[in-house]
Order: sequence, then structure tokens, then C-alpha cells
Amino acid sequence: MGLRTVLGMSLVLSLASPAADKSQPPQVLLSVKVGLWQMTYTTERNGVAVVHAVAPELLAKMTPEQRARTESRLKARAAQGSQVETKQYCLTGERLRKAIFDSEENRTCRRTQVTSTTKLQQFHEECTDSGTKRSVDGRFEALDFDTMKGLLKVKAEGNNPYTINVEIAGKWIGEDCGDKAH
Repeated sequence: MGLRTVLGMSLVLSLASPAADKSQPPQVLLSVKVGLWQMTYTTERNGVAVVHAVAPELLAKMTPEQRARTESRLKARAAQGSQVETKQYCLTGERLRKAIFDSEENRTCRRTQVTSTTKLQQFHEECTDSGTKRSVDGRFEALDFDTMKGLLKVKAEGNNPYTINVEIAGKWIGEDCGDKAH
């Protein structure tokens, strides 16, 4: 799974995904409104996550010089400190009920639901791919029906070690997702 995918799916991951382990009780959904949300992500990175920031098929086509330049750019970006990004996201009823980790690319992950209430969702996930073991700890809280906050802690060990911490703040904008509804 790409690094952008991990971060981009963090909202749905925490809100919608039922427990991956079928022996666990079903997840209770976070009590938030469906519709258009404005999400602000504050991200801190340590280490270079080349394997997860660049598609593996693209890395395979790079010359050693191109790969070195890519690593250099990623190191420079990580050295800049916290980065803030705000995006709009359409949260539908279907996305609230749909499991995120059912795709082929996530067969190497094991997710454990730690807490599952209408106000608080916590999970732990372990993945292994390309010689890197990655763990993700997530916590999302519904402050009210229109406001949520979250924290993701990602740690990778092995061939490509890195850490990523993402603070997430979400505010419901309205029912109509407009062109974001896909």
C-alpha cells in the first residue's frame, strides 16, 4: 500500500472498517454526519519512506541516479518538519459501512480493533511487505456529529525504516458532496 494511500484512507479506515479478525465483535460506527467534510492533516515524517511514497513499479524502472534523486527529495521534504494539508472528503453511508482492507493490496495486513464506540474508534494494524514491517496505531474521536479529531502513528522497521505522525481535524461542511461524491 502506498504512503499516500495510508494517509488518504485514514478517515475511512478509522470510521468505516469492521474488524479484520472475524473473531472480534463487529465494530460500532463512529457517530458523525454523512456528507462533505473538510479534513486538515498535520503530518510529521522521520526517515525516508521511498518504498511507500513511490509506486514499486515506478521504482523498478528508475536508474540508480533517479532513485538517489527521489530519495534526496523525500529526505528534504521530511526535514521541513510538519506539513499541513486540507482536503475535502465525501463521507457516505456506504463508506461508513464498507470495509477498507478487503482489497488485494492489503492481504499482508492484520487489523485489530482496540476500542469501538460511537464516540471513539481505536485500532492497531500490522503489515509486512517488501521487507518492511509497518505498524499503524489510530485513534479517532467524534467530538460531536459535525466535528472529529484523530491521530495516526505509523512506524516502519526493516529495509525502509520511517515514522509518520498525523494529526487529523475534521469539520462537517454539508450534506451535498457535489463533485466529491465518487
